[in-house]
Amino acid sequence: MSIQWYPGHMAKATRLIKEELKKVDVVIVLGDARAVERSINRDFFEVIKNKRRILVFNKSDLADESVNQMWKSYFSDEKETIFFVDCMNKKGIGELVSHIKNYKQNMRYDRAVHVMIAGIPNVGKSMLINTLAKRNAAHASNRPGVTRANQWIKVGMDFYLLDTPGVLPPKFETEEDGYVLTAMGSVKDAIVDKEELALFILQFMKDRYPLLLQNRYKLSDVDCDKIELMERIAKSRGFVTKGGLFDYERTAYTILDEFRNGKIGRISFDQPNELDGTE
Repeated sequence: MSIQWYPGHMAKATRLIKEELKKVDVVIVLGDARAVERSINRDFFEVIKNKRRILVFNKSDLADESVNQMWKSYFSDEKETIFFVDCMNKKGIGELVSHIKNYKQNMRYDRAVHVMIAGIPNVGKSMLINTLAKRNAAHASNRPGVTRANQWIKVGMDFYLLDTPGVLPPKFETEEDGYVLTAMGSVKDAIVDKEELALFILQFMKDRYPLLLQNRYKLSDVDCDKIELMERIAKSRGFVTKGGLFDYERTAYTILDEFRNGKIGRISFDQPNELDGTE
């Protein structure tokens, strides 16, 4: 199944971002720590060209900590400026603020630093702005496509933040990319069958994090195919009709909800050693 989602407002948002760049000193490209590679829209790099950039990965509390460390090492070698943050618990925010303030020291004029925040939908752009501003300055929601216009928000005397709408690449390179971004909530659920998405998550967890899956759903093992695995989870949770049929829909919804909220455990879809095809 082909997963594509590029509504008209995203093309408009890209144009608005280009128009605002001349007012910007530095761009924060925000991604999701659970999918460091796939949650970054590489088209942004072409759009912002030579503007200074900071890569920030939110939701680091939901990502595999050992993989977070691997990515930090990787980006250090690449000479990229990166931060892993958890906006909910304000982890990593102080370091990011200090870094942004440092830009002011090298500016030609004594004024606030203008910072653009760009990223795909639902990686937490508005949440990051609200955390930095220490108030509800931007509308945040746990669903894609909420921010539809550029908004400047003042943060003390040191810098201004520009909130921008989430923009996905016009096309995903692989079907798996679409499933990963939908699983994280960056693509609207309506375009993907919930049961197919849940089966994708189960297969990924079975291959990469079998013990997390086994412990969460109290399974004796996960040595079966993904459909039987879903049925075992349905049985474990009591999602069985009076006629003895498995309630696949309810099971799929539960798996997706618990996956997104980190209840199954901390996971990472992307690892640096996969960029060149090695494992």
